[in-house]
Amino acid sequence: MKEPEGAVERERIVRRVLGIGVLLAVAGAAHADSVPADRIFAKYADPAHVVAAVNTEFNAAPGQAVRLTIYNSEEAFLEQAWAKYEARIDEDGVAVLPLGDLEPGEYAFAAYLDENGDGVLNRGKILGRPKEPVAFSNGVKPKLRKPRFDETKVSVTHGSVVVITLDD
Repeated sequence: MKEPEGAVERERIVRRVLGIGVLLAVAGAAHADSVPADRIFAKYADPAHVVAAVNTEFNAAPGQAVRLTIYNSEEAFLEQAWAKYEARIDEDGVAVLPLGDLEPGEYAFAAYLDENGDGVLNRGKILGRPKEPVAFSNGVKPKLRKPRFDETKVSVTHGSVVVITLDD
């Protein structure tokens, strides 16, 4: 039995969309965990300030730049940064960013490893997917959409260490 032309076209479109979703899901994404200073990262804690520790789970070269962006509201999330910081990867594969002017409150964090040193998060031509490792606070791993502020926001106080882990 022959299917109507419209049904065949719909099935082709559904297969294409599902294929893109599978590619994005298996392409790998960076992740982040925002936690109080645990044993491994406690050495970075500063009782007077919030500190971000961006950890690399791969062989990032010491000296490479990590760029951290902080957002303080849902309206500004991924559009208008509240603050931006930069630090270099050390020999342990960690970039430590003291956030001295960050007051206790709820914030969302986004970090990326600037692999080519151009100061820009490089994106692919298809779907604008980042070409450089990117991570968000709260362990959010975007798949088919941008993350939301309510998913990525974390509550911080002085002495907190926000740990963000980049996967290659």
